[in-house]
Amino acid sequence: MIATLVPAKALDRAKGRLAALLTEDERRQLALAMLEDVVKALQAVPEIDSVAVISPDAEVLDAARALAAEAIEEPPSVRGLNQALAHGLSVMSSRPDALLVVLADVPAVKPSDVKEMLDALPADRGVVIAPSSARGTSALALRPPDVIPFRFGEQSFQDHKREAAARKIEHAIVRNEALANDIDEPADLKRLLEHPAETATHRLLARLGVAARLG
Repeated sequence: MIATLVPAKALDRAKGRLAALLTEDERRQLALAMLEDVVKALQAVPEIDSVAVISPDAEVLDAARALAAEAIEEPPSVRGLNQALAHGLSVMSSRPDALLVVLADVPAVKPSDVKEMLDALPADRGVVIAPSSARGTSALALRPPDVIPFRFGEQSFQDHKREAAARKIEHAIVRNEALANDIDEPADLKRLLEHPAETATHRLLARLGVAARLG
């Protein structure tokens, strides 16, 4: 069984680096649209048995339920993304033999991109890392789910590689453009808009006239 876990921040903390371009309400809408695109891409992959979203935000969790994903509330005691993922894994309804973590801000991801990650995952024991453009980690596949600890954060691409190497765990790197392009800065939105697609995120950006704002 392969499960997926999508961590999502509280909406009032969403995409602060886009504040010069988008209002707070628009940034909230963007976070929810990107989450929708990521969840739907995961749900369209036959090999994936379950999709869960973990967040401290009730509106995010309501959106996850509306998308027929499992909604996991992040407890107030949790500190940071790695603790949130560890908690989510410990309480999710399924007990998978493999776990795929995908961040909620890669709205261009397609089912074929996800399948590329899963195809690279060894059948018995291993790790697959998809680096972000900022040398973080946009997606991480693990078999079994606790084969290495989560090390998301700055420079996490190298940190995840080091964890696998230290444990002599087979690991593969998938350099995928859609997964690499997480949305944090106005330039990321500009790059996304250069590749039109039928996604909730593209529809929102069109409705908000973001292309014109970007010049």
